[in-house]
Amino acid sequence: MDRNVIASAVLCGGMFWLLDLTLRIMTASWEYYPIYMPVPHLFSLCWGALCMVLLSFVPHHAGQVMYGLCYALWGVYAVVQYGYHRIFDSFLYLSDFRLAGEGANYLGFVRQIVDWQFVLFVVLTVLFGVIGCSVLPDLSAFPKWKTGAVSIIALAVLPMLYGAAPDAADWDSWQSSAYEYSRFSSSSFDLALTGLYQYVARDAQLAFRDGTNQQVQAEAVDAFFDQKPPHEKNEMTGLLKGKNVIMVQLESIDDWVVSDETTPTLARLMREGISFSNFYTPQYSSGYTFNTEFACQAGVYPPASGNAAYSLGKNVFSHSLANRLAEQGYTTASFHKSEKTFYNRGEMHRAFGYSAYHSALDYAEDELQAGVDRFLVECDELYEKMTVRQPFCDFLITYSGHLGYDERDELTSYALEQYPQYADPDRAYEVNGLLAKARLTDDLFTALLTRLEQDGLLDHTVLVVYDDHYAYGLTDSDLLQRCSEQAGSSILEKTPAFVWYKGCTPLAVEKTMQTVDLLPTLLNLFGYDVPRELPGYDAFDLNYAGCAVFADRTWLTDQAYVKNGTVQWNNGLTDEQIGEMNQYAARFVSANLAILDADYYRDTTA
Repeated sequence: MDRNVIASAVLCGGMFWLLDLTLRIMTASWEYYPIYMPVPHLFSLCWGALCMVLLSFVPHHAGQVMYGLCYALWGVYAVVQYGYHRIFDSFLYLSDFRLAGEGANYLGFVRQIVDWQFVLFVVLTVLFGVIGCSVLPDLSAFPKWKTGAVSIIALAVLPMLYGAAPDAADWDSWQSSAYEYSRFSSSSFDLALTGLYQYVARDAQLAFRDGTNQQVQAEAVDAFFDQKPPHEKNEMTGLLKGKNVIMVQLESIDDWVVSDETTPTLARLMREGISFSNFYTPQYSSGYTFNTEFACQAGVYPPASGNAAYSLGKNVFSHSLANRLAEQGYTTASFHKSEKTFYNRGEMHRAFGYSAYHSALDYAEDELQAGVDRFLVECDELYEKMTVRQPFCDFLITYSGHLGYDERDELTSYALEQYPQYADPDRAYEVNGLLAKARLTDDLFTALLTRLEQDGLLDHTVLVVYDDHYAYGLTDSDLLQRCSEQAGSSILEKTPAFVWYKGCTPLAVEKTMQTVDLLPTLLNLFGYDVPRELPGYDAFDLNYAGCAVFADRTWLTDQAYVKNGTVQWNNGLTDEQIGEMNQYAARFVSANLAILDADYYRDTTA
């Protein structure tokens, strides 16, 4: 065969490798796996070679068209992944594309991240495709069978180069590329480990795993919980027993956003109530809002992909607060702006214990009115469904703080018209927009307290308030980091959380806490036995020192912060204690995933 043809074929296949390499370089994947390691490059080269093999079966001109279509598909996919990474610092799994409808809400925000880096990535993506199409030779004499066989064998053998996977119980197992390839639970690590094309292939392969290992997973979860000390009652046990409860999940109300100037009612309630001042919301799932929603209701983090809302609706969560209260005769209902199909909330909230889900869109005149949080309380029909019969347990999810925050966002413009005092010319427009939208959320609490007081319900009702995630919608990441540091934490995931009721004795709980600690804390406050079979702990448990464990096995305590295996700061822990926490974090993440895969709570008495 003509060497020039071979060289051209290699160049065309190499364009796929260049696309992958550019994506990994521009998303700094070397932080997870060195860019010079050969395996991900070989994966991409093999997939490029297989593309050439397929094209060799069709005439030259048809092959050029097919090459263009194939490359365009991967090019669009790479651009989507790059844009997603710019926003969320992670990548999408295949199951996440089921959330494409929800993703439409981010289109306005995406425009804000189109800078020279984004343009450069798009230009390079197009350039590689143009080069590949223009030099594609006639592949009729291409050694297709030999090339195909070598590529397929290589794809099967390459994972072995990661080495043997260590035992999951090993304290440093999370550092093993073989261990991560087998689990495939950290998208940034995974794409760095495999390259773009094998990332999709491996993700698709694992999507078709059967559930025959549920018993094995359940036994692993049992072993994890066997090492957890049983919960002991404390002075806060039963403090809220019998009260109505309204749980409110805030949208993007970061810890530095809450202040007497911006959110006066929220700031007062937090000051007067039981405040969890070092509360963190780790993101295990690509759906950030639903990630926290799921963790607070179910007491366990959802899996890494955004598929939880569509795959776990039939799981049993009998230990959730709403389910436990419903057993005691509470009426239960949930409320949000969006339709019940959004994150499959109609089904998921039923699994969490809420008998009905109500969308503001079904009652509002238009989408703008539905997006203003106080509408949930000012709408008589919705408010009546919240308070129709005591005792009640309601779950409200706010919306007004949702990104974006630029001039093109209708709700941002409305918020700044309502509260022009936040339009500070010396401050970035998007910060002004965020603060004004936060005030709209604050208005919900003002209206809620007023109506509850007028109806004689305030004395018997407790508010449980927490935020879904930090304000990642700010496009200026340096500004976001500075704001977080000024609020007392360099870790962005620190967010507000508190419990308030009339006559509450103010209390600041300063130990490090995480999202899954909220459910056991509430169960204790409402007088229930806290099951040991929950990953989190009661905040008032004297045996709980406090910690937050992130999806990549990063962990934080009051004494140390270890990120990706590197000690960021340490205030007194020994090397042995650091190693023990590394081991615990790895076991925590593994057990968390296994709980859901095995539908562990279906056969567990809470």
